[in-house]
Amino acid sequence: MINNENCVLPSGLVTCFIGDRELRILDIASDRISLRLNEDIGGIASILVAFYVFSENRYEEIVINDFKLLNKENTEFYKIYRFEINDKYYSNNVKKILNNYSKYVTLKTFGSESEFSQEMVNYPSQEDYKFYSFFDDMKREWMKDIYYEDYDDTVLSSVDYAVSLHNDNMYKKYLALGIDKFLDYYIDENYIGNHPLFKNKISRIYIGNEFCHNLFPDIDMLLKIMDKAVYEGIEVTLSFTYLRDCLINKTKADIDEIYSWCVKNNKNIELVINDWGMLNLIEYKDDYITPVLGVLLNKRKKDPRIKYKNGYKNHKDLMADNSLNSETYSQFLNKLLIKRYEYESCGYKMNIAKGKHSIHIPYYVTNTSQFCPLYAMCTNMDRGNQMLVINCPKYCSDYAFAYPKHLKMAGIYNSLFSFDDTLLKEFYLLKDYVDNGIDRIVFNFM
Repeated sequence: MINNENCVLPSGLVTCFIGDRELRILDIASDRISLRLNEDIGGIASILVAFYVFSENRYEEIVINDFKLLNKENTEFYKIYRFEINDKYYSNNVKKILNNYSKYVTLKTFGSESEFSQEMVNYPSQEDYKFYSFFDDMKREWMKDIYYEDYDDTVLSSVDYAVSLHNDNMYKKYLALGIDKFLDYYIDENYIGNHPLFKNKISRIYIGNEFCHNLFPDIDMLLKIMDKAVYEGIEVTLSFTYLRDCLINKTKADIDEIYSWCVKNNKNIELVINDWGMLNLIEYKDDYITPVLGVLLNKRKKDPRIKYKNGYKNHKDLMADNSLNSETYSQFLNKLLIKRYEYESCGYKMNIAKGKHSIHIPYYVTNTSQFCPLYAMCTNMDRGNQMLVINCPKYCSDYAFAYPKHLKMAGIYNSLFSFDDTLLKEFYLLKDYVDNGIDRIVFNFM
């Protein structure tokens, strides 16, 4: 008879091996275990059971020699072996894993998310109740005391500097002021006047929004901005976001207009793609338009809460690579004429792929939605009641979602962004990126 500790556990918490075969555990108790097999096994010398240790983020392996096969059961698709086990280490680990899993389920079911995280990974849940009252206060606080202790501008002599224009206010300000006065406004607006990086000349502007289709300028305004950039000797990169079916014709028409402008002005531009369908729209236009891989296609784990994950500190070097570090993938992109990739500074050190690439600072996106949560909140008072927004009233020009202070996050238009000041404080980390392929810094203040 199986005792009342009998339980089914997720395979990630406890697993079992006989020889080199990993077997599915059907149920487990402090003196029993039932295993599923697809064929009979003869001559079992030992059983290895591996238990996950919550507090240490590792597995405890126990080799069991003192066991007894109670019975075998044949079902239509598999066989079940039931063993009686007489091993105190096994028994203690079963009790421990059942207790930890019970605590996990109880917290997940009845506790708040922050209580659950505090108990499981020491997340500072008490900090979740502290918010900024205003977006401007948040920006000012984040930029306070950010500076380089050591700075050598000769190290960055090969770096180009760009600024991202990604909303209606920025488009209008640039048209009204020109690049030099716009940069003065930009620096004052974001409290970054004392930082040495912002003493450098801007040689390129990014126009458009990689996350929201409603924040791309209309074609008339876009061409005016591009005309002004040419007049001022500024290079141009256009940023496009996802490509929905209902937007294909409009986007195609815009790209045809952009290409005609390039031909007329004999001007090459870059175009950031965040949807593979964009490649079809710019086909046969590569004499003037160069595709660049956007941050939505440069996928990696990015979240300010990731540092609380079990095992993050000991294994964060494993996060440094992503698909772009694969030679096979880079060769695929090269065949598509994509040689520049857009990176975001995102709280941990990345291994930059071979080539010359761009890095955006200080914001990075953690989540984005084609169905805007801010619009849903402003119209329905329910951020979950989302829909595709075509004719947008631009609530994001006045409102943003607030998040706890310690996370340095904000919900801006249809996306969630986090602030990473690493490259604004650690000059030699920035130097390391430059030494490994970053030749452009893109300022993307909100």
